[in-house]
Amino acid sequence: MKKAARPPRAPSREGPNDGLGYLRFPTRKASLDLALLGLIAEVPGVSGYDIMKIFDLSMAHYWHAHPTQIYPTLDRMEEFGLIKRRNVVQRNRPNKRLYTITSSGERILIEWLESPFEGINLKHPPLLRCRFLGHLGADGAIAVLKEEQRSWAIHLKRYRELEKNYFADGKGYRDVNAMFSMFTLKRGIDWMGENIRWCEWAIGEVERNRALFPPENMRTQMKPLIPFDPIRHGQMARDEMVAGMKRYNRRKARETAAGKGKSLN
Repeated sequence: MKKAARPPRAPSREGPNDGLGYLRFPTRKASLDLALLGLIAEVPGVSGYDIMKIFDLSMAHYWHAHPTQIYPTLDRMEEFGLIKRRNVVQRNRPNKRLYTITSSGERILIEWLESPFEGINLKHPPLLRCRFLGHLGADGAIAVLKEEQRSWAIHLKRYRELEKNYFADGKGYRDVNAMFSMFTLKRGIDWMGENIRWCEWAIGEVERNRALFPPENMRTQMKPLIPFDPIRHGQMARDEMVAGMKRYNRRKARETAAGKGKSLN
């Protein structure tokens, strides 16, 4: 008697994500390159300036990228043949770079979109800090949680404004890309709301359990070694970003001038 065919074996769940129960493992991981590929695929002939604007409006709430990262990444993607660039000369205005995805770029994008669920290797700075707030005493911990709550509220306000300006006209979605953009925005709105509610709960727990805190803690025993001025340090960070952009623009101008000199020879 012929044996019945053995059913196919389930995919192995052993690997870098042990215990997470993924059915398939990702073959390509999310990156800024893929985010930019997706934007360029949606808007062929988009300028670098508009890419940064669209990125800030529709993606900054779930994928962080510094503006100084975007142009170097676009240059690398062009070098790899994933996108094409066309320079447009403008009078009395900076020249524009228009980007279009290539067939190779489309294949990479589709491969990523169809790849297995990647999951996240979570690094959550506020939660890491929360784990050790007991060192600040009850009042210090509450002050930190209240500041965090205000910060989440600022994010939520911005996301609500995006929803109102781009998705609250009652006319449905402009196109399929707008629909999925709204999906991500809705997730950001729900997440910020949950963060705010969690802070409120955590503050209440600290208040109800003040007896758990020792009378003295690190905060009361130590003096700060270096006074921290958030306004001054924030301006220093902004100045550094502007200086970086200027250095990048000067370098690209030199490369362009050198390329023109070679072509004349």
